[in-house]
Amino acid sequence: MSEQRQPVITPTDAGVLTQFIRTLRLVWRLLNDARVSWLAKLIIPAAILYVLSPVDFLPDLALGLGQLDDVGIIALAIALFIEACPRAIVEEHRRALAAEGTAPTRDENIIEGSYREIPNDQAR
Repeated sequence: MSEQRQPVITPTDAGVLTQFIRTLRLVWRLLNDARVSWLAKLIIPAAILYVLSPVDFLPDLALGLGQLDDVGIIALAIALFIEACPRAIVEEHRRALAAEGTAPTRDENIIEGSYREIPNDQAR
């Protein structure tokens, strides 16, 4: 762990919701990647199982606080899962997601226009 790692959610121009969606897409891609260990992939289902189970650190009857520990467990599981995945694979998927989000560059040598066909008998 001597290498410097990027934060799970990086601050950019995007809003919090956009960053959250990007992180979820990253998690989904990592879960579907065969190069990621099955042991690391167990983190997310374990967190979901905890959220769905009736046993909690804080009971869900305590309005607000009961749901807060569930949100914390999910956030912690996402961060832990991304940290448990090999760094090169995470960076590969981050680059792929960033490339998907960018608009295609415009070629300056292309001139857009329209055309119409003129039949041979009207060409003269």
